[in-house]
Amino acid sequence: MANEVLEKNATLVKVRDIIYPFYDERIEKELVENGITEVYSFGNVKLGKYNVIGKGKTGIVVYLGGGKVVKIRRSDSPKESLKVEAKIQELAYPVAPKVYSYGNNFIVMDYIQGRHLTDHEEISIIVNLLRAAKELEDKKIEHHELVRPYKNVIVSDRIYIIDYDDATIKENARNVTSILSWLKRVDLARKYAKGASLEEIIQSLVLSS
Repeated sequence: MANEVLEKNATLVKVRDIIYPFYDERIEKELVENGITEVYSFGNVKLGKYNVIGKGKTGIVVYLGGGKVVKIRRSDSPKESLKVEAKIQELAYPVAPKVYSYGNNFIVMDYIQGRHLTDHEEISIIVNLLRAAKELEDKKIEHHELVRPYKNVIVSDRIYIIDYDDATIKENARNVTSILSWLKRVDLARKYAKGASLEEIIQSLVLSS
């Protein structure tokens, strides 16, 4: 129902008009070939005369309809393809939004309605975030942008870690220590790095909260 209300109140835009920051025929061609011809002008980020959900150094995120969003590669992106990012995000599911399809210039995924992380979160949110970060580690995914995780975490029905633009596959992936550093708990970050279990770290956090 929420998605239907959103679509009713938002404006449909030809996808060629939202390719940013300048038009690129290759991007439009791939989008259209994959059935993406229109998107919704919706979100809190202003992009010229349109609104989008997010804007980063490699792409913009726009509402596609039907509870899905599409990340469209920026025409000035330093990366020639979004395929590696999409594959890592697929692996990261369900910590990450589910990926439905992707190409060099786009990733279609679930739209997660929620809020970004703040400096003042309840301990239950922090615990769930640490568990999500550990789940990525278990899959050998290092996110690389969780030292300042505000925009890369969505608090919804559960915790989602988003934006795998800089993520890599590493044998000894480290995400939990990044979250602990953000919390200014360098003592616990060191303890975890030396082999303490996540549950030991969580117990210490809960006792000190």
